[in-house]
Amino acid sequence: MKTPEHPIFLQSIEYIRSQIGLTGLDKVQQSILERIIHSSGDLTLNPCLKFSPGACDKAVNALQNGAKIITDTFMAEAGVAPVAKRTLNSTVNCILEMAPKSFDAILTTRSAIGMRKMWLDLEKKDEFLPAPIVVIGSAPTAMMALLDLIEKGSKMPSLIIGMPVGFIGVAESKNRLLNSDCTHIVLEGSKGGASLAAATINALLRAAEY
Repeated sequence: MKTPEHPIFLQSIEYIRSQIGLTGLDKVQQSILERIIHSSGDLTLNPCLKFSPGACDKAVNALQNGAKIITDTFMAEAGVAPVAKRTLNSTVNCILEMAPKSFDAILTTRSAIGMRKMWLDLEKKDEFLPAPIVVIGSAPTAMMALLDLIEKGSKMPSLIIGMPVGFIGVAESKNRLLNSDCTHIVLEGSKGGASLAAATINALLRAAEY
């Protein structure tokens, strides 16, 4: 049985639908759009939201088959974990669990180091059946690090949700993901954040719930 939504949330969704009108999106894509608008209060996000072909179906299938969820921040993890537990009981981990406390900030970031370490560790343990879903809401360097690994031969995730927020390196990381072979959901431009990235995977968890 599907977990029921709160009545106030449902009222908010009805209002959002009345404001954005027809979108041309399918059911799951529409749910993602509605949830990121609800999380941001921004009714203008539809043109910025991009899906690679079959992204939602591939993600739902991966989740139903036990895919792990990997987040770039503890904030995103906190936004995803309760829904993951209530729906499919998916495992949620943050890359910062594997990031060092001391590092050369001129050369790299904690997020990039954490992503490399976690992804290589998952590969070593052969935990790719199915491949994890990666949720990026704050760290473009983590997304770039993952794309670097994939270009060097590492396995691809089932989905990358690319929604880092900000200005430095953000558009570049999103454009690189958009032009890659990775299955993706991207919010173009400078908009994004942990809450929007979490809202996206939460919509997919809801869609995957039996």
